[in-house]
Amino acid sequence: MSKLSREAYLVFALQLIPCALMPVAGWAQATAPTANAASSPEQAQRTPAGKFIQDLGNNALGVIKDKSLTQTQRSEKYDNLLRSAFDLKTIGHFVVGRAWDAATPEQRQEYMQLFEKLVVKTYGDRMKFYSGESFRVTSVRSESEKDFMVSSEIVHLGGQQPTRVDWRVRQDNGKLAIIDVIVDGVSQSVTQRQEYASIIERDNGKLDKLLTDMRQRLQGQGTQPENSNPQ
Repeated sequence: MSKLSREAYLVFALQLIPCALMPVAGWAQATAPTANAASSPEQAQRTPAGKFIQDLGNNALGVIKDKSLTQTQRSEKYDNLLRSAFDLKTIGHFVVGRAWDAATPEQRQEYMQLFEKLVVKTYGDRMKFYSGESFRVTSVRSESEKDFMVSSEIVHLGGQQPTRVDWRVRQDNGKLAIIDVIVDGVSQSVTQRQEYASIIERDNGKLDKLLTDMRQRLQGQGTQPENSNPQ
């Protein structure tokens, strides 16, 4: 997949990332379809999890393509869509791993604020890469009583091979939220966790250097890895 196609996908993915309630190995591991699987696109799009993701993709495209919106209005609508679709709190805890337990209350508060801002900023910046792709949910399978894997594809212009995107969706107290996105078989949440872990490890398990790095990224001074979802 070309860099542009990958960036275009990220518009749909919105981002970016993961969950402290599940071990990393188990989270990244694919599971076999169960009796509750919806294998056809039509069936999948009628399930709660499938409809949730299909509506998300449709709404994201609607915001991106609406020429009547100012850039500020478009960013606000997109940000709200992102915040409502992803379990950012769960994801944020997951990507810092055990460093969360060692952090002070003040560090935890600042980290979550920076984390959410970085998620919004990154996907807002990537909106400009949209070039007419279409999006559809293709199947849904249950992984547990609460978790579902929703498969989808991004259909590119020019006859390129569609990009497969899998969304891990959790239903908790009747509310659906995304806890991971898997692109070409790679978990974006686990990737982000690994990136953050390398910074935390250099700081002896503390959050200080990570917080500094996150502040710099928001100010446009930091360098972010190509495949990261700043979450």
